[in-house]
Amino acid sequence: MRTIFFLGKGGVGKSTLAALTAIALSRQNRKVILLSLDRAHNLKDIIGTKINKDIARFLKIVEANPDEFIQQYLRDSEKQLRKNYRYLTALNLEQHFKILRYAPGMEEHGLLLAYRHFLNSAKTVDFLIADMPPTALALKFFGLPSVSLVWLNQLLILRQQILERKEIITRVKFGKEEIETDKVKNNLERQKEHYQAILNHFKDSSECWINVVTNTDSVSIAETARILEFFKEMDFSVKNLFVNKSPLNWRMPPDFPLKLDRNVKILPESDFPLIGLENLERYLTENIDVMLTVN
Repeated sequence: MRTIFFLGKGGVGKSTLAALTAIALSRQNRKVILLSLDRAHNLKDIIGTKINKDIARFLKIVEANPDEFIQQYLRDSEKQLRKNYRYLTALNLEQHFKILRYAPGMEEHGLLLAYRHFLNSAKTVDFLIADMPPTALALKFFGLPSVSLVWLNQLLILRQQILERKEIITRVKFGKEEIETDKVKNNLERQKEHYQAILNHFKDSSECWINVVTNTDSVSIAETARILEFFKEMDFSVKNLFVNKSPLNWRMPPDFPLKLDRNVKILPESDFPLIGLENLERYLTENIDVMLTVN
């Protein structure tokens, strides 16, 4: 199973391209989940609610609500805290967790939780296609695992120093196996493993294809350059750069700040609105190169 991400500046057509890709794959009898991680949730508006039976057999459209995952995460955290630290019950935990809902970084954490949920539930499909939110939030989503690993590594060092200063023995031997009994350290280690697994997943080009979509106007091109620079710094591979709403003879400006070592796909502008399944399939038929989104 492979994830295909589509991201870019708001309004460049990433949702439409995600829908086109999902339809193209479903026409090849590939099982596809088309996942909206953008709060705008316009995929069903683009494709329409009436999908023919042949495509419906292979295509499922899902609109994720990150708020639900954040609320569940906070409920689980509060439950675990009460279970492990009963003496904290007098500290009005409910009020603190209400405040945590609005903590910095919680929105991208909710997105990551939603993505992980649908990734784990998509084991029987061929492709998970993710329509991402606009640039700022999308890049925070991709950057969260690395930022969290830096933070967790420092917390683990601090926790180890606390244990050493208190001279607390936290490892117990059962035969040849040694088990860590400190709950705080165990929790930090589990979180570290989780974020490292997600980071490895993002970087694995056999599992994830990151596609960037842009228009030809100068503002979109400038934002696209910043997106590509971000992924270069993160050591993430970008599979394709899609140039949307462009004349067929359009070429990337010579002063583009990055050398492109990836596939650049020029998508011809449509003379009819790309709304509704019938028009999307017509565009796929007339522009067979779009079928090569996955190659």
